[in-house]
Amino acid sequence: MLATMSDFPSTGTTRSPSALDLDQLNDAQRDAVTYPHGPLLVIAGPGSGKTRVITHRIAWLIEQGTPPWRILAVTFTNRAAREMRSRLESLIGDDDSNRVWLGTFHRICVRMLRSQGQEVGVPRNFVIFDSDDQMQVVRSALKDLQIDPKQYAPRALLSRISKAKSEGDALTDFSSSTGSYFDEIAARVWERYEASLRDAAALDFDDLLLKTLEMFEQDHIRRSYEERFDHVLVDEFQDTSTVQYQLARAWSGGSGNLTVVGDPDQSIYSWRSADIRNLNYFLRDHQDATEVQLNNNYRSTQQILDAANAVIDRAADRIKRRLVTDNRGGALPCLHEAYSESDEAEYISSHVERGMREGVLRPGDAAVLYRTNAQSRAIEESLVQHGIPYRLIGATRFYDRREVRDLLAYLRLVRNPADAVAFARVVNVPTRGVGTKSIEMLTDWAAIHARSPYQAAQAAAGLDSDALGGYLTPPEVSRRAAGSLREFVSVIEDARLQASKEPLSDALRAILVKTRYREWLVRQSDSETEAESRWENVQELITVTENYSEIAPGAALDAFLEDVALVADVDDLPDGPPDAVTLITLHQAKGLEFPVVFMVGMEEYLLPHQLSIDDPVQLQEERRLCYVGMTRAMRELHLLYAFRRSYQGRSGHNPPSRFLADIPEDLVQRHQRQQAQVGADVRPARNRTVRWDDFDSFDPQPEAAPSVGLKEGDEVSHEIFGHGVVISLRTIGRDAEVTVRFAETGVKRLLASMANLTRA
Repeated sequence: MLATMSDFPSTGTTRSPSALDLDQLNDAQRDAVTYPHGPLLVIAGPGSGKTRVITHRIAWLIEQGTPPWRILAVTFTNRAAREMRSRLESLIGDDDSNRVWLGTFHRICVRMLRSQGQEVGVPRNFVIFDSDDQMQVVRSALKDLQIDPKQYAPRALLSRISKAKSEGDALTDFSSSTGSYFDEIAARVWERYEASLRDAAALDFDDLLLKTLEMFEQDHIRRSYEERFDHVLVDEFQDTSTVQYQLARAWSGGSGNLTVVGDPDQSIYSWRSADIRNLNYFLRDHQDATEVQLNNNYRSTQQILDAANAVIDRAADRIKRRLVTDNRGGALPCLHEAYSESDEAEYISSHVERGMREGVLRPGDAAVLYRTNAQSRAIEESLVQHGIPYRLIGATRFYDRREVRDLLAYLRLVRNPADAVAFARVVNVPTRGVGTKSIEMLTDWAAIHARSPYQAAQAAAGLDSDALGGYLTPPEVSRRAAGSLREFVSVIEDARLQASKEPLSDALRAILVKTRYREWLVRQSDSETEAESRWENVQELITVTENYSEIAPGAALDAFLEDVALVADVDDLPDGPPDAVTLITLHQAKGLEFPVVFMVGMEEYLLPHQLSIDDPVQLQEERRLCYVGMTRAMRELHLLYAFRRSYQGRSGHNPPSRFLADIPEDLVQRHQRQQAQVGADVRPARNRTVRWDDFDSFDPQPEAAPSVGLKEGDEVSHEIFGHGVVISLRTIGRDAEVTVRFAETGVKRLLASMANLTRA
């Protein structure tokens, strides 16, 4: 079952015997755990036992007399919250553990808003729009505003809106201070976006935080929570946004007992509005704070740490500190130059296969880390050829699969008839004769008469006179469409009644039967195998809903939809290591560890990424990302780069990553590539040992420039950066560098092969 947290933890007084043993902690950990009161900053390096410190600190506070329900602990993922809860249970038992307020920022905010959100205009039964829902709303807004989505990418607009909201900007302030035409477009879309959320009684992830913060501006609410929490602890503090830090301060305002745990060297989520400056702001706002540094690493060998330290030591404006460990054994990190991405993949497969054959490596011990998801293809193909099992993290998530989202939309519409996004998804799924023209009629009628599209469907089907208000003319749709809408409304209304009285899983099964969803799924699938696979996903969703059988029928649907909306990408990771090689991006790998790590694509324009090379701040984040990847390794670290790489339909040469040049030559073993071990595309002439001179220059020898179909002055569009104008082009090997002045983000230099620029 998805993790849940009660609205208000029990305030009973039954205590379980403590299993707290402070002797197992090192001196720095013990100092952090037993800090009595006041603000505390814990700088916790990779593998330094920060989760142990947080859980032991909670247990110690309880042992010292703090009631568990007066402790709030905040994490960033449900997975981390589950692990923390599990460790707490082993320390203090189920009773006390379950009374601690523990969860993600978003989940805790949901609980508070359910309780008192009406104070700031949030309905108690609000729904949560996930990223896919948000994109649908933005696309709909662009359509209403007659704005070309090819010129103003929906993802870029949503990113701009989210950035403004996460920084605490109000729509009115943003609209009056737009600095570019792109911002003007974003403001217009934002206005429509907010109206759509309001009509659907929905909040997005930013709203969950902002509305909670707004709620705390009410004196009586703020005082009630100040009196509720004696201690507040925040994990992964370097990843907090401006609003999240303000929330942490508000929650701890009464006691001043705020413990934050983080590591500036692992701040890699600025694109999610994380603000590394919050660590400095914490010290500014809490001048009496105590700082404890955890520099003892319990994960990696010293050889791995020395190489990782060499990379992060070059970070700008960094306070020097070094990770150390008692684990002095193991081999030096291996640096390998491949000829191509196929050669790179072959190196990985051969190494894993050899380890399996010798009995020293299981597939589940190994992980391949890369900067972009597109890099996994060659690795997947090689692992398949060698018969090595693998799991691909970041593929389509379970809750993002089409059939799962269809059924979730049905349940959302059952829960909230005003949900226009859910209505649009399933009003003609399975196909029932409600065409595009009919749907547009329903949508237009709803907009004109201030009704929801579902109410328009009820009116068109002749099933809801209330929707007509006694005077409105129903939407004019064909007789066939009206009959189909009548069946559709019947399915929703029957399911609503059933969900209020019977287990949620029964209501879902009834929807499947009445819509003949399985038969439609078979018709939509290209093969019997695909149909069976998609139906297995449906069955798995039913299994998940069965886990809510102990919740009262009326509340089960609310709890289920809330939990699904709050699931993050990383929460899809299995709790235990499967016997398969893990393929995962560097960002997704944060917080994980593997005995053997292969970091591929250690090249300029991949790591550091091409979008970051010209931005000093982003370049520093790329360095931290490299450091995070290296410190995932427990006993073996392999750093790989290719002389020539095919990427996004082009083949070219990228120089080795500048981060490799930061590692002293004596801290790595340079692997000599043998012709026999590589694929057919490897040229024997390049069968050599990597030279350190390779890293002296990042400019490859000029080659014939490709035709990129662009010239200076061309207007282009980028999925992330939006609308811009080409101001120059330059040859780089077999590729071209395109310099674009974007309306929103300024000047960017992009590789034509990777940028996916389209003419505006």
